[in-house]
Order: sequence, then structure tokens, then C-alpha cells
Amino acid sequence: MVGSEWARMSDGDLARRAASGSQDAYSELVRRHSKKLLNLAWRMIGSEDAAWDAVQEALLAGWRGISNFRGEAEFYSWIRRILVNAIMGQFRKEGRNEAAMVSLDMPAGSGEAGEPLHVQVEDEGSDPQDVVGRIETAREIGRAVARLPDIYRTVFLLRETELMSYSEIAGVLGIAEGTVKSRLNMARRMLREALGEEVKAARFA
Repeated sequence: MVGSEWARMSDGDLARRAASGSQDAYSELVRRHSKKLLNLAWRMIGSEDAAWDAVQEALLAGWRGISNFRGEAEFYSWIRRILVNAIMGQFRKEGRNEAAMVSLDMPAGSGEAGEPLHVQVEDEGSDPQDVVGRIETAREIGRAVARLPDIYRTVFLLRETELMSYSEIAGVLGIAEGTVKSRLNMARRMLREALGEEVKAARFA
């Protein structure tokens, strides 16, 4: 099968082919999802090199375990769980509490509890000064998120950038939904305290 034919297949079909032993099918899944996985790993870890290593290990573990993939979840959700579990395990092993500075392009925005947060920084027709101000606010929020303790930053990122439900996060991290909510609320409170007026400008609540 040529590459263009693989590219036309759904993730589900590719995963089933991969589960039957097709390395080409798995390679197409890697091509589709490695960038998203790297983005998440980078924001969680704070190091590009370490993020690459984590993603490569997760993808290798995914290939080793793909024969057990039954399709109950989407492939990306399945491989993301492997990645997050591996990173959290490494955090525990290292006894990490705080993260280093990460990307300044962290998505940012606002929402009530339970509502995913976003900041739109590109809006055709907007006042250029307003757009610049929103970009700067997003950078400030990105810096603050990067400084959250690992357990709070991870829940925040899974909710606000991965748009995962409370139950999904609880399943990935092996914690109760109530713990997810309390950690998310704590993360938001810490961000409000760190950002002050900047966070109000982003309508973060």
C-alpha cells in the first residue's frame, strides 16, 4: 500500500492494521499525532530534549502494546495516556515539585469551573494594539503555568489545552474526579495570584 492510501485511512482503521502487525500503519499514526504529543510533553516537562525522549519512549511503548488496542478509545487518547503516565512516573521518580520555564506560546484564556479556557490572539479586523496586548497576556499566562507545581500544571494542561473531561483526566492520572477538580481549582487560584491584573485582562476566572 502506498503512502497516500495510508493517509486516507481513519485512525481506527490504521490502529487495527497496526494491531495486526503493520509497521506502515503505525508509522502513519505516528506522523499524525507526534506533534501534538510533543507539544503536551514539552509543556509538562519544560525541556524540549526531555519531551522528545518522552514522546519517543511513549510511541515505542505504544508499538509494543498496539496488539492490545481494542478501539474502546481513540488512538490519540490511548497513546496520550501512555505518554502522561510515563511523564508522571518520571516526576515521581525525580521527586519534582516545580517545572522550568517552558514555551511562551501556551494557549491561555478564561472560563468558569468546568469550561475549557482559550485566548484568541489572532482576530482579523481587530485593533493591532489589542492583538499585541492579548499576545503579551498569553505569554504571561504561559510563564505562570510553567511555574505551577507538576501535579497542578498537569491537570491544568490536560483540561485546558487537551480539553479532556474530568473523568478522562481522572482515568489517565489514576485519581478521583474530585481530586481533579480540586487540583484544577488550586491551579487557577495560583495563576490568579501570580498574574493579578494581567489575568483579569484575559478574563481568567
